[in-house]
Amino acid sequence: MFMKGFVGMVSGSQALVADAMYSAKDVITSLLVIVGMNVSERPLDKDHPYGHGKIEFILSLFVSVLFIIVTGYLFVHAVTTLFNSRAHSAPHLIALWAALVSVAVNVGMYFYSRCVSVETNSPIVKTLSKHHHADASASGMVALGIIGAHYLNMPWIDTAVAVLETIHLMYLGGDVFMDATKGLMDKSLGKNAHKRLAHYVRGVEGVKELKRIRTRHVGQEVSVEIVIGVDAEMSVAESFELTELVKDMIYDEIPHIGLLQVTAEAHEEDAEALEDIREQWKKSMAGQEMETEGA
Repeated sequence: MFMKGFVGMVSGSQALVADAMYSAKDVITSLLVIVGMNVSERPLDKDHPYGHGKIEFILSLFVSVLFIIVTGYLFVHAVTTLFNSRAHSAPHLIALWAALVSVAVNVGMYFYSRCVSVETNSPIVKTLSKHHHADASASGMVALGIIGAHYLNMPWIDTAVAVLETIHLMYLGGDVFMDATKGLMDKSLGKNAHKRLAHYVRGVEGVKELKRIRTRHVGQEVSVEIVIGVDAEMSVAESFELTELVKDMIYDEIPHIGLLQVTAEAHEEDAEALEDIREQWKKSMAGQEMETEGA
């Protein structure tokens, strides 16, 4: 961040100065990762029965709003400079080397952070991984802009790249904002994840029906609630054993499962038959009461 900011100002490259904002974003996000991980990994307690995982979504939301505001200011400055022909000049070639170093570093950080995000399923580390990918792309654009300014006699292209970078930063901020909002609003995992869960649940012997499935992200972990349909003649002990088998199957096959609730109800067809029996019993009891009153 300091290298790109300093070289950008010394060399006169607005694109490299804007590129330094990508690194500033990563520094802040990395600090928030440390805070978020320490808080989200705390065990469940009385006040937080679902854990502390939502802190990661809150921090992601904070980062996104901060950078939308900062890059909005940089965007206005870059656009103003772009339309001022007197302010255009080709930056010093030292900016090109700084941009190439940034590309190499961010490519390495992208692959590393992506691996960590897959292993931990952390929303904020996934955000950091996306940012490193964007940083590498942005630094590549800066390098091309500096080459164009020097060798194609287009000094304005460096400022144009700065404009594109700030637009991209605002887009990234909006993307992270939407992801964080979905997490805070308990958005489900999606159809593919639900199909996978349903496949494993229906594969357990004794499960006659999958009546309901609900999922939501709680930071690094996933909270799942499942209701299965079983034989109406099954005892309470047998249905409990079946729900435990379903839980074991899900824990074995799907990673990052946190709170998992599996409950059993009578299979729909059996439930309808039981309801008919119950209604007949009610009518029978009502008839007996009328006979007693008449007597």
